[in-house]
Amino acid sequence: MNIGLEKYRHYYETLIESELFSHVTHNSLNHLLEISTAQNWPKKTCILDTSHTLYTFHILITGKIKVYHFDPSNDRLLTLFLLQDNDVFDIFSLMGCGTHKVYYEALEDTEVLCIPVSQMKEWMKDNPLVHKSFLSYTVQKMNILERYIINVALEDIPTRLARLLYNNMDKSSSHYQSICGLSHSELGALIGTTRAVVNRHIQNFKEEGILEVSRKQITVTNVELLEEKISGKKV
Repeated sequence: MNIGLEKYRHYYETLIESELFSHVTHNSLNHLLEISTAQNWPKKTCILDTSHTLYTFHILITGKIKVYHFDPSNDRLLTLFLLQDNDVFDIFSLMGCGTHKVYYEALEDTEVLCIPVSQMKEWMKDNPLVHKSFLSYTVQKMNILERYIINVALEDIPTRLARLLYNNMDKSSSHYQSICGLSHSELGALIGTTRAVVNRHIQNFKEEGILEVSRKQITVTNVELLEEKISGKKV
């Protein structure tokens, strides 16, 4: 990695704070950075070629990336994950699972480290403890996906929206970080519906005194009413 010392130190400190790499030795982490290439992806950068992540592994340093599936037959989009600092993709490529039809889009200016999959696999052979960290990371993502599928299949849209808001809310301030600034179209993709439907239910929540909206910023004004939407009964 041919970059300035200050930037190199920033990448090193970012990786050492990640649960995936926190136990890696100094020399091994330096080697990982040596085989990495830093890239800056402006907002709206998309990876639509599914073979791209078959050959390149990515570590997200800063920014926000959505992982989604798109069905052109009905023009519907479903967001599976929102990736943020210290997330990685694609685990499938490291496990030799081949391509799978998910796409990536930077929702804000994003910085990533890119590593050829072949070199990442060799690095992991020299650092076998990383396998346990990656397995734990994968299980966490699978648990998120399992809950997501259950919610989409069994809950109505107001409940899904309320759960999305509640789960992503900073309980101390009632503001949001991971979904902050997302359009209603993006919120709809996160709960398996459309922008128009999200608009309608956000207006309903607003009229019921649950939240306030200004410039894409949502603030929950009554957490108890939001919890009631999720539980289906008064709290």
